[in-house]
Amino acid sequence: MSGADKPVTPSSTEDTPATPGWVEDSLDRILASLPFSAEKLAPLRASYLECLAGCGRAADLDSAHDACRKGFLRALKDSLGLDAEAARTLEPQLEQLELSISSDV
Repeated sequence: MSGADKPVTPSSTEDTPATPGWVEDSLDRILASLPFSAEKLAPLRASYLECLAGCGRAADLDSAHDACRKGFLRALKDSLGLDAEAARTLEPQLEQLELSISSDV
């Protein structure tokens, strides 16, 4: 197989959006207070992290983070039935996480 015939696979040195390594642990600590299993939260958590990772190149990082957070909270409500009180408690914790990410950039 010549070099032209080989499938293209990403290497570990390619530039792909990612959040700082500490973000996942911090998010897991925040989500541990919710009445949902990690298994049920996993796809929504992954989407939120992916959204945050994509914000790194946004011109207005705060607006991009706001959109991610609002989408995540909406998904928690629509998919898992997160109640309004829990959402009000969760939102400032997520905002603080996003501020920490912004200051780390």
